Amino acid sequence: MKKYVMALLCLTCMLVVHTPIHAQVDQPKPLEEFYAEYGYKSLEEAVKEFEQQMKRGVALPKKLPSLAFTHVLARVNRLGGNGNVELNVEYLNEHVPENHFNVDIRPAENKQLIHEKRIIEQVRLESGGKGKFVKVPGFHVFIFETEELQYRLSMDQRVTDQFLPDELVEIANSIKSE
Repeated sequence: MKKYVMALLCLTCMLVVHTPIHAQVDQPKPLEEFYAEYGYKSLEEAVKEFEQQMKRGVALPKKLPSLAFTHVLARVNRLGGNGNVELNVEYLNEHVPENHFNVDIRPAENKQLIHEKRIIEQVRLESGGKGKFVKVPGFHVFIFETEELQYRLSMDQRVTDQFLPDELVEIANSIKSE
């Protein structure tokens, strides 16, 4: 009986050890699909939707950070009350996560208020307006207004060796009303 149990145990161990396991490996979703779940779409679609809701045109930066991006996705984010919307534009690199640049645009009448203690520096723009560097953990953030819109430009701080925060001012100066 003992030999029978030992043989059965040995056979079971051999089957377990030599049985191939066909585990299905989950493939990560493509970036577009992941962001689509949160309402992101093509830049053109989102800009068109934002302009229709705002009943005005929107100018985007002509200059971008000197980093490589693989994707540009955008969405219109409803922030609450009527007409309180924001256009969120994300410039991303699928292979280098720190290459991440955001442009967020909202109507000036619904502008984001900035507490004085969060302001790092104020800068005069070519248009004559002022922009503010704002303290936000993990990001370089520059906020400024045109006559009708407030812009928030933000860049991941992990790329400081390739990107200087002053480049945000150059990007802001490249935004011209259409």
